[in-house]
Amino acid sequence: MKSSDSQLKIRGKITNEDIQQYSNHTQIDLLEMLKSKEAYKRTIAVKILSEKYDLNDDLIRLFLHTLKKEKKLYTKIELCDALSNGDVQSAKIMVEYLGQIGNNQHTVLPTNSFNKVSYPLPRDIIARTLAHMKISILPVLMDVLKTNNSPAIREVIDAIGFICFYNTIHSNTQIIDALILCLKDNYNDDITRWKLVRAFESFNDINVIKTLMDIEQYDSQPIIRNEAKRSLRIINSRSLLN
Repeated sequence: MKSSDSQLKIRGKITNEDIQQYSNHTQIDLLEMLKSKEAYKRTIAVKILSEKYDLNDDLIRLFLHTLKKEKKLYTKIELCDALSNGDVQSAKIMVEYLGQIGNNQHTVLPTNSFNKVSYPLPRDIIARTLAHMKISILPVLMDVLKTNNSPAIREVIDAIGFICFYNTIHSNTQIIDALILCLKDNYNDDITRWKLVRAFESFNDINVIKTLMDIEQYDSQPIIRNEAKRSLRIINSRSLLN
């Protein structure tokens, strides 16, 4: 059943008329609106703040803090859209929140394989937002791989793989070497290993192919072996198109 306009408004959806009504509000007014009990007003505040003012560190952190506690769908979408327009400095702040917002992250290996030819959209809300940012943030994401923060590493792999897949960054040795090293350092973490195998589909590289072939043959987890097989198939199909 289609939701009514009033129901959508409760979930934070706004119209152009809503934006126009508040477009002349001051920054102080908008910051106060961000605390409103009405979701659509919070969405309006995010929309106008992100369009009229610089996404400086303070505003990025405020949006992230708001996103962490936000429950309404359309307000969350507006927050993510605003954050995705950030730059490298914004990404440096955002990676601090990887794996910390929501509860949709993988905590166990899936039972079914992902059989589409597309790259799966990250489930972590920050990884998903980072994945839609410019490729200039990749060095920031790669720095996360060097940490001991397992939840963040798991989610950043999805963002790296997504960006590389859709920007045809298929032979960057620096990124490939970092992912392979991450695999060696986290080999006993099944979810990290599975996500890396999935990310490898973005790269047409001999070392990646050899790694995937070994995993397809010897990995202890059937779902990871299947994922390696799929990644090899994706690499092959994409190489035929180039």
